[in-house]
Amino acid sequence: MMSPSSVLNPSAEPGWKNYDDFARGIDTNRLPSTRHWQGKVLNLKFDEAEPLRLDFRHDALHWIWGSEKGKSRVDEVCLSPDRYFFSFSLGEHMSECLILVINSITRRVLAVRCSILSPEQALGGSRLAQKFLCGALGDAVPTGHPPALTRELIGYRTLNVYSPNHYYEHFYVNTERYAWQNLRGEQFGHGDMDYATYYKFEPDMYLFTFREKIIPVCSVFFFDYLSGRCTGIFMGIASSGEVQIRPAGALISKMSFNCYPIGVVPL
Repeated sequence: MMSPSSVLNPSAEPGWKNYDDFARGIDTNRLPSTRHWQGKVLNLKFDEAEPLRLDFRHDALHWIWGSEKGKSRVDEVCLSPDRYFFSFSLGEHMSECLILVINSITRRVLAVRCSILSPEQALGGSRLAQKFLCGALGDAVPTGHPPALTRELIGYRTLNVYSPNHYYEHFYVNTERYAWQNLRGEQFGHGDMDYATYYKFEPDMYLFTFREKIIPVCSVFFFDYLSGRCTGIFMGIASSGEVQIRPAGALISKMSFNCYPIGVVPL
């Protein structure tokens, strides 16, 4: 457990909320968890990492990743037919977690490994780091759209409704940052511009992540604009110093698009 004195960035404005102050209920509009993979085994191969084996047993998920191995509680969500979102911790102290999005038909896989950094490692930036890996299920040749970094969300302004008490507006500014403000809830009136990454998984389906500077928290969300839903997790340090991984999900809609004049292109 980390010291509560290290939770918020020293530059936080008076009254700034901690992670646990606003996270309660942020999974109200999330799709329900499923157990479709219980009793089965998944073998994943990545382009730039060791293979990962997932054994979904009754007691827990047993995993082996190169020289690493362990067991953990896993959260599984069926996003839509053939698409799944998995999240689980990689260590005893929950300082790292892995998020996986898979399509069992195309056999495409996109993974995000989230890690908590020390204040010294952050160097004034975010206390969270994320590593992205693309891969495939088993030995079969994957088909369909390969996951890749994308600019397709840049310029959009969206509304994300996580619950009746969690309304957030997003503006996807450029390839490295997004802006947000709270329209209803514990953080009402608060907003910031934080680090972001965008991957296209399939047409109208994206993986969006952010890493906040003031609160030691990050997120991984799967956006499905065909169904108007997003499914994801928050990982961060609560005011007590405890590391928490919490489910989240929202009803999402695009409100507007920002058009730039010819010759003006965001990063």
